[in-house]
Amino acid sequence: MNRSIAPPIDTIDTITLPEIKQVKLDNKVPVYLLNEGDQDVIKVELMFRAGKWYEPKNLMADIISRMLREGTTKHNAKQIADSFDYYGASFNTGAGFETAGASLYSLTKHIDKLLPLAFETFSESNFPEHELVTIVANKKQKLRVELEKNDFIANRNFVQALYGSTHPYGRITEFSDFEQITTDDLKAFYKKYYTGSNLTIIVSGKFDDKIIKGLNQYFGNNDWVGERGLPILDYPIEASETLVHHTDKADSVQSAVVVGNLSINKTHPDFLKLSIMNTVFGGYFGSRLMKNIREERGFTYGIYSSLASYPHGAFIEIASEVGKEVREATLNEIEHEINLLRTELVGEEELSVVKNYMSGKILRSIDGPIKFSETLKNLIIYGQDTSYIHQYLRAVREITAEQIMETANKYLDYDKMYKVTVG
Repeated sequence: MNRSIAPPIDTIDTITLPEIKQVKLDNKVPVYLLNEGDQDVIKVELMFRAGKWYEPKNLMADIISRMLREGTTKHNAKQIADSFDYYGASFNTGAGFETAGASLYSLTKHIDKLLPLAFETFSESNFPEHELVTIVANKKQKLRVELEKNDFIANRNFVQALYGSTHPYGRITEFSDFEQITTDDLKAFYKKYYTGSNLTIIVSGKFDDKIIKGLNQYFGNNDWVGERGLPILDYPIEASETLVHHTDKADSVQSAVVVGNLSINKTHPDFLKLSIMNTVFGGYFGSRLMKNIREERGFTYGIYSSLASYPHGAFIEIASEVGKEVREATLNEIEHEINLLRTELVGEEELSVVKNYMSGKILRSIDGPIKFSETLKNLIIYGQDTSYIHQYLRAVREITAEQIMETANKYLDYDKMYKVTVG
């Protein structure tokens, strides 16, 4: 084999997705089953619509997800942790903008021992006061550390400029927020949103039909349905009228730079074209921003552009940390690259590289049932099905240089973008 010659590149025309079986538990909780793979491992994903979008007070979704493991009416935090450790399982809880919940990883043969404990955390958590004090103290300390970082401050200022300080996507954590949280607040939110009527389950890995019986015994419980038809919440966007925001830090040697604007999310017909355009611009290591600002000018170790898509909104963001003395030059180069995308067609070779990169990214997202469960989770959140993956592959294969230029003109305009810098 001559390793100096690159192997041929094959285009990906079609892909075969794992089979998805959907059932409902006795209390109508939807369950998606991805039963594939050779290893006797299983992942149970429990997803509640209980993220930041739904919290009545800042931080509640995050703190509740953390406290699920800190005690129930039957077990304390150590007993819960020891039980999962005993079976070599992993039980992680968390909350995002839209959803909150848990991921349980286990050997398949142990899952029937772990489901009762997992259910207990979602039905009988008692939110011990002393655990709340510890969690709040840790989070305050973490916030103090983060506030020393320019990029952290820049991102806070950026989302506030985009959405305003009262919108869930723009709301940032202040120290005073911690003082507003009580265990009564947490219990009320938990009782309202952590119920069977607000839950979706995804099971992936290698398992048999007994998993349905186990899920039904606990999560299919009709006594745990809760309130159906929870209110649909909406929040007005109160964007800053000022596009340029700079926070000076005299002792900084670097500046954090964030540039961007509100955009479209995954449900918009143009999103796939925008995603491909963004990859050319700054969405992977070989992108134009990387080549110009990192490799040619040496202003930074890394710069990227990304599309932050959420069910209730989206934005495009270009971010980097650069030497303080080249902050303005970096902004000028970002503007230069945007204008190039808007006025010159992407070359055939460059577009081919991006298409191959994105095709491989699609394949990685469906590589095995547990990996594919993450992709499926995102589809469910947006009310989409697997046909979206085929649309994505087709869009990557068929997009033209002209369409990329048209998309750049439609969604990238440096003069209308927020420019947030710190340092």
